[in-house]
Amino acid sequence: MANKKFTPEEMAILKANPYVLEVTEDIIHFSASFKSSFWDRLQNGMKPPDIFRELGIDPNLLGTGRVSGFKGMLKHEVLAGKGFRDLNTCKEYYAKNMTAAQRIAYLEQQLEYKDQEIEFLKKLCLCTRAARDNEHSGKC
Repeated sequence: MANKKFTPEEMAILKANPYVLEVTEDIIHFSASFKSSFWDRLQNGMKPPDIFRELGIDPNLLGTGRVSGFKGMLKHEVLAGKGFRDLNTCKEYYAKNMTAAQRIAYLEQQLEYKDQEIEFLKKLCLCTRAARDNEHSGKC
């Protein structure tokens, strides 16, 4: 069963938690410190929904799929033996461990993405300007 999508209101609530690094309608990224705190509590016998509550996150907001899946994801990270990672530590890890060719490919992809963002912003500005001009000229 697929995870539920977060509404804008739910994303705002989740983003307010210091343990949440990023949230989209589909994905939530927790900090490494959250994962470590969660794992410690799990090892002391607490249930995942109770841990989420204690760390300031409503498990009902996440949904049962994310709550139950988080435990398995953490176990996988522990077994990998690389410590708990988050968006920040993953970026550092990849920066240190990429070959020159991988780094170039990554940077080219980032550059292409930035170009797409710039084009989108240009179009947005044009639409905004056109709407404002139509408003001032009395057109619909």
